[in-house]
Amino acid sequence: MELCIHFTKLPEGMELDDLKAGLDLILEESGWLTGSGQGPSGGFVELELEDERLNPKYGIMAVKNYLQKGKFFPDTTIELAGMPVGIYE
Repeated sequence: MELCIHFTKLPEGMELDDLKAGLDLILEESGWLTGSGQGPSGGFVELELEDERLNPKYGIMAVKNYLQKGKFFPDTTIELAGMPVGIYE
């Protein structure tokens, strides 16, 4: 299952590489990074969540929790199957 994180800016002191390293750490073997990018209007990180061995909802909850604890801005969204959802919803 593909999950995409969209953000307008990263929390203070965080770089895109820090975000990717943190996501890689929390996902362990239940998901992996497939793409990322950042520009003046924001950025994105694409992830593939393992759905054959594990229920992907655990990966989704782990990512959402990571973003909330990292104090990402309220306009940050995660997109699943083309549907964006706020990380604080």
